[in-house]
Amino acid sequence: MINHEQVVYKDYGNCISITNGIVKVIVTTDFGPRIVFYGFVDGQNVLLDNRQIFEDISDEPFKKYFGSKKYYNHYGGHRLWTSPEYYPEMYYPDNEKVQVDFISNGVILTPPPQTENGLQPKIKIELDQDDTNLKLEHTVTNFGERTKEFALWALSMSAKGGVEIIPLNSRDTKLLPNASITLWPYTDLRKDNIYLGKKYATIAQPKEGALKLGFNLQNGTVYYVVGDDVFIKNYYPNYPTGNYPDGGVSFETYSCANFTELETLSELKKVATGEKSVHVENWSLCKKPCDVDYKDDDSIDNFISKL
Repeated sequence: MINHEQVVYKDYGNCISITNGIVKVIVTTDFGPRIVFYGFVDGQNVLLDNRQIFEDISDEPFKKYFGSKKYYNHYGGHRLWTSPEYYPEMYYPDNEKVQVDFISNGVILTPPPQTENGLQPKIKIELDQDDTNLKLEHTVTNFGERTKEFALWALSMSAKGGVEIIPLNSRDTKLLPNASITLWPYTDLRKDNIYLGKKYATIAQPKEGALKLGFNLQNGTVYYVVGDDVFIKNYYPNYPTGNYPDGGVSFETYSCANFTELETLSELKKVATGEKSVHVENWSLCKKPCDVDYKDDDSIDNFISKL
């Protein structure tokens, strides 16, 4: 049985807690929306829920676009954006109350429309009755006066101190390449927290600095191991023909000293007035089944086979 409860969570204000007795999900309703907790009941949170590390963003370009009294804050947790990333447009000041529609196994979260951008985001969250599975249906509707081209961008700021496992493409393309990796200019591949093997890439959270990489994954599944928990994020990439932003990648990850961000993208599409784009993620949780060497493909193979 799925239970809904109105709660005040940490310093995130009024929230909704959803649980099936196995895992718990907490979503904000005073702003956002953000998913600020996902974890086993009485267990750790695999998402970042420390809003104090973020500063409000409100410089002159931002004020000119959104107004002098508006600001943006990441807040942490999971959010919905659109890509490609433009500033200040994508940094929408989502600080107003969120409409909550309850469904039997979850909630539908609808923030006020983004008047300046002509977009209406929405997140539908569904929790399975008897396991850890969580389905997130992200929707953005174009209510502007012209066709817009964008991809949906689902970003999960994950808890500090974890290691990310990214299965690389394995399709046999003979003489042609079967994978691409996009690098951001502040990424240093010489750092020992990055491993690029034949079957897997792994990224341990850096103690200082930041990095960002993108991958055109054929298998839309990534893993984030933090403490004794494994956070599994799955999506549905259109590989190899899909049209994606940022050099053609459907998965991106940003990692810094405070968090690691697991980011999935829908295809880059033209969305006409009145039409919508949808992007689905499936989440699950399990306990770490064994020790693993994050710089050895065989050890990672063994680890994943036991999940």
